[in-house]
Amino acid sequence: MFHVSTPRGRVLAAALARLAGAASSRARTLAARTAGGPLTRMATRRAVVAMATLLAVAPHAAMALDLQAALREVAAANPTLAGRREMVEAARSRVAPAGAWQNPMVELGAINVPAGGRFDMDPMTMKMVGVEQRVPLSGANRLSRRSASAAAQAEGAGLEMAGYELFAMAWEAYADAYYAGQLARSSLAHRGAMGQLVRSARVRYEAGNGRLDDVLRAEAEQARTLADLEAFEAEAGGARAQLAALMGREGAALADSLESPPAPALNEDVSSIIAGVNGNHPRLRELRAQAERYRLAARAARRMMWPDLQLGLSYGIRQPVMGLAQDNMWTATAGLMLPVFAGQRELPMGAEMDAMARAAESDLRAATLELDRQARSLHATARADQRAVALLADTVVATQQRAVAASWSSYNAGAGDLWRVFEATHALYGEDIALVRARQELARTEARLLAITARGDLFGLSLPEIKWSAR
Repeated sequence: MFHVSTPRGRVLAAALARLAGAASSRARTLAARTAGGPLTRMATRRAVVAMATLLAVAPHAAMALDLQAALREVAAANPTLAGRREMVEAARSRVAPAGAWQNPMVELGAINVPAGGRFDMDPMTMKMVGVEQRVPLSGANRLSRRSASAAAQAEGAGLEMAGYELFAMAWEAYADAYYAGQLARSSLAHRGAMGQLVRSARVRYEAGNGRLDDVLRAEAEQARTLADLEAFEAEAGGARAQLAALMGREGAALADSLESPPAPALNEDVSSIIAGVNGNHPRLRELRAQAERYRLAARAARRMMWPDLQLGLSYGIRQPVMGLAQDNMWTATAGLMLPVFAGQRELPMGAEMDAMARAAESDLRAATLELDRQARSLHATARADQRAVALLADTVVATQQRAVAASWSSYNAGAGDLWRVFEATHALYGEDIALVRARQELARTEARLLAITARGDLFGLSLPEIKWSAR
């Protein structure tokens, strides 16, 4: 099935329309010629079948998908990003409880009640209501809240990093699908060229001027392209299925036609790439926030060794005793929590969080060095891929095309052998495959650079915003 969004599809659409018109006209002619005869119904049925066949293979309108639209769909519908957003929401929901005071305790009871159960026999018998509240004085709650806030910041930076990695995966899948389609078209074109060789070799062989091995070689090469075509179509199908999954689409593989992926020209200077892995990089912000989280948690654990204030207030209601009214009574208390067992809990907790903070700082340093290394390595690889693409496109393939044309000219003039045409055509097919593979590898390298730098502007892409909340 063809898409009318491509030039080739529009040409095929016009051709099929002309064929449909011709079939309809032929049906009317046959019907007029056989009117009233036994062939009328048969001719009509044939015309209907022809029209139905043409309509079945007629091109349909389809919107071509470009990389920008694919990335927008990844940002909006990818389930992994949706899960990470919920993790950010969960981390942000932990901030307020981390610094909250403990709930007050309310007491209701009776005090100094005689065994008989009467409230008017003893003046110290009373009904009591009281409330107690623990008041933190150490500042551990404030530090715990700041630690939870840093943890939420780390989750948010991790969400951004996951988004850039998914964008890179989508770019790779998009490039794989597009260039696999290019490879399939190259295989079809080479099969057509081999068909021409088969016809020429067979004509010369039947005329007694050619060799049988020329015919067999051309036929074998023509058949071999079918295996290449199957492999390329399978590759395209797998890449389309992966892209559809990244875009959050369910069901069959992506059916949209694909626009050509971007091919930005990277500068020879690596400084623009290195600038993308500065301290604002989401991976570094994530590790920096984690280190801050653990440092604050360690401080909060040590602050818990400080005494906390315990306040209490109660009110007692007394009944008249022997006809005499009794004044109600109130009680106020203040106490301090003594950290007697701090060496068994708070101190080890602080030591643990300090160790975690040092580990996060080490990870931050390692990530900084690794991002710098990957950025420099991928930049060098991308520059080499660009040079390979330019060399193959401008020199190798162009020269090989001239070689094919020259071999055919020599063959038609009787000065060359068909075997030379076969060799030149086969070599051109190989160079076409190498060019498409080089462009595919360049796109994959640039996609990995996007994940490393987290900057779409370096590649001419306007990346969609990765929102921390979908609500």
